[in-house]
Amino acid sequence: MGLFNREAPHRTADKAAINSIIGRGLSIVGDLSFSGKLKLDGTIKGNVKGEYLVIGKTGGVTGDVDAETCICQGKVRGNIKSKDLTVVKGCRIEGNVETVNLAVESGASLVGEVKVDDKDLRLIKTGSVSEEQLPEIASNG
Repeated sequence: MGLFNREAPHRTADKAAINSIIGRGLSIVGDLSFSGKLKLDGTIKGNVKGEYLVIGKTGGVTGDVDAETCICQGKVRGNIKSKDLTVVKGCRIEGNVETVNLAVESGASLVGEVKVDDKDLRLIKTGSVSEEQLPEIASNG
């Protein structure tokens, strides 16, 4: 499901194109800067800055993330700044998000403020819900 973007692209990690992997069980303490594509299945306690970041289901960041593209399946406790951000089912973000394109799947958790660059933002018309389609409200009597 797309939120705030013109279309609802479903971005997935292209495993063949990932340059580096921080494996499950590996923990890094300190800031990390990288170029290319990084898959994070371990944990980082520090800020992360790079081009294309995939935070896997077992991955986590305690610190701020600044990436051109970020696909989050794991956990982030910190702020995220990313041009293209996809928050996948099972992901948990505790921090503020600043983005241009945001896609949030049902079942993802985002606790914080979301700021979307709205200069290119357009509303997508969806079907309206008639009163007949609304669930009944149970009476207390």
